[in-house]
Amino acid sequence: MSRFGCTPAGPVAAGRRRLRLILLGPAILMVVLALVTWYRGSFLPGLLSLGVALLLVATWRTANQLEPLYLELQDGRLEVRLRWRLFHVDLTGASARVLSDDEKAHLERLISVGGMVATSGGYDSHRLGEFELYASNLDHALLLEAGDTRFVLTPDDPLGFVEAIGRIGRS
Repeated sequence: MSRFGCTPAGPVAAGRRRLRLILLGPAILMVVLALVTWYRGSFLPGLLSLGVALLLVATWRTANQLEPLYLELQDGRLEVRLRWRLFHVDLTGASARVLSDDEKAHLERLISVGGMVATSGGYDSHRLGEFELYASNLDHALLLEAGDTRFVLTPDDPLGFVEAIGRIGRS
């Protein structure tokens, strides 16, 4: 068994901080407004403010559901642990390679919008083809091909991960 952490860094971490500020900052303000309006005797405006706060918190939670926490190789399969989900990938005949600097730059442009970086999703790129993304640090990006599914993953030790996949592929 080999476990590879997925620590957020670079544009991914910066985008998460921005999103947290954009969503949770106003949520806190809305809770304060709800308390103030209830203190002044206005129940309905306070309830609406609290509803908006809950919607903002739910949006933030949903945006972080597919954040990768770690990758684990065990018994010829890959376990991908996301914050709120776990799935397995059969590694029979799988191969992996670290992305080149040009491919990493292309990937960052592909998944970035307005200072936010998507950490998960399905993409189709003219350079990388069709793939599923689970990213925490784009500097560690690698391409895993397992069956007819392709993944871009970002373990903290991409070379060690590629080497471990190679060992599984040879056995």
